[in-house]
Amino acid sequence: MGYLKYILAADRAELKTLQQELALLEPSSLCVHNHHGRFQFGSKRKGSRKEIGISQDSDRIHSLARRAYLEGRVRVISGNCDRIAELIDTSDEVCRELKLRNKLARFSDAGLDLSRVLFTKEQNEWIDEPYTPNPFYPENLIYPTTGGIMMRSKSEATIGSRLEAIGWPYRYDDLVTFSGSFRNAQPSRESYFADFKVPNLLGGITIHEHLGAFQVGRYADNSLMRLNDYHNFAIEELPGRTVTADELTFSFESDLRSLDLMQRLVHRLLVPLRY
Repeated sequence: MGYLKYILAADRAELKTLQQELALLEPSSLCVHNHHGRFQFGSKRKGSRKEIGISQDSDRIHSLARRAYLEGRVRVISGNCDRIAELIDTSDEVCRELKLRNKLARFSDAGLDLSRVLFTKEQNEWIDEPYTPNPFYPENLIYPTTGGIMMRSKSEATIGSRLEAIGWPYRYDDLVTFSGSFRNAQPSRESYFADFKVPNLLGGITIHEHLGAFQVGRYADNSLMRLNDYHNFAIEELPGRTVTADELTFSFESDLRSLDLMQRLVHRLLVPLRY
């Protein structure tokens, strides 16, 4: 439900911007007439039947055309806002979360393994499978998470601690290899070590990179090369299931500025839908 509220807020912000621009445009509609293949244009004030020819005024024609476009977009976004707001209103989020937690607690009290409830068989096998974290430059592992996992930056440790706080499994600095080619090309490197791999609620594995030093040296170039390889070449973390484009996520330092932003980031890792 937090995702719906985020989308609703974004749509309302866009709606406000569009309405502000509309308020500055001429309150007329554009009329378009085709006379034997030759187009003529006119304007008609709102509420008036009188049409004024404006075929020689290109700026006004384009301004009224933009107004028509903006009005159409406002109608579409307003409709989306109404539907999302109705969905949020009819779903008691607190009640929903309590019911879900109570159900999981009931399963736990009955001796069931909650990981087998939350994740698919393939995901659980992936979680249980041992892995070797990046062995290079171990002296840079100086920032501990709440659970004691040593990481290479404070920001990564913050993300790891947040996942640990909700009891979510993850891999840190794990190897990424590619399977298959793209248009007979090859990736820039044979493999990388991903900052995080997280089993998600869509039955797959989210691969996440935190881009925390974009202004340093060739960091930006190397990061873009890495993300390009991730998107262009198949990555198979689970048998017979390649990582989808939505499951390739990244974040910047600004994504960690507040608890609300952190929650949004973690939600993106757990439910990797396009924002």
